[in-house]
Parts: sequence; C-alpha cells; structure tokens
Amino acid sequence: MNAGLESNLLSTSLTSSISTHQHLKNMSEQFGCSEDIISRFAMSLSMKNGAVNREWQPQPLNKGLTVLKGKVIKGKTLFKSELPLFLVMLAVAEPEAETHEVRELLRLHWERGVETMVKGMGNLDWLEYLSNQFYLVK
Repeated sequence: MNAGLESNLLSTSLTSSISTHQHLKNMSEQFGCSEDIISRFAMSLSMKNGAVNREWQPQPLNKGLTVLKGKVIKGKTLFKSELPLFLVMLAVAEPEAETHEVRELLRLHWERGVETMVKGMGNLDWLEYLSNQFYLVK
C-alpha cells in the first residue's frame, strides 16, 4: 500500500450529501450509536455489493430534514486503525480504480451504503439486518 495515500486519507475529510447526513442522524438516534460506526458498516456493505457507478447520487429527501448541510467526517475518525482493511475491500470492489479515484470512491460507497441500509432495513432491528447482510448469524 502506498504510505502517502494512507496518510492523505487519514488526514482528509469526506463530505456527504444532506440526505445521507439526515439518514445517518436518524439511524444514530434509532440505534444508539455514533454516526462513524454506522458509516463503517454502510461503507463495508456497499463495497460488499460491488462497484459503484461513478455517476451515482443519493436520493434527495424532500421532508423530515433537520440538518442543513452534508456530514463532514475526518478520515482518521471514519477509518480509525482499519484503513488498510477498507483499502483492500475497495480494491476487491473496484479492481479498475486508479489511485486518484480512491477518495471519491470511498465517499460514494459510504453514501450508497447508507442509502442501502435505509432502504433495506424495513422492520428489522439494525443488528439483525447487519447480521443478515454480513452472514454473521445463520
């Protein structure tokens, strides 16, 4: 792994759309955990589902907004000590990705993962939903 890339990703910030921030806020309140924990699960879920279209956009929310701007999250907060793991997952999901695309691809997977979670949970408890997605419990 490129040490410069790792350093850059840990020192950068990613900014989501307003709708992704609202979904994160809602899930954080519902689940009783931080938005960065939910973000790590969401990003992992998106990468598990394969490549993301570079033109993908989250669905805008028209009502229920309590946030005014996108979520800003620092790389070191999002990835903690697990950045190498996220880069491996990204390489599997996006085998054709160029180094200059990594930051944007991570943001896209983050937002797509959040939207996937919101749409897929239905009436499931969030731990039940995640265990089904990641096959933790059979």
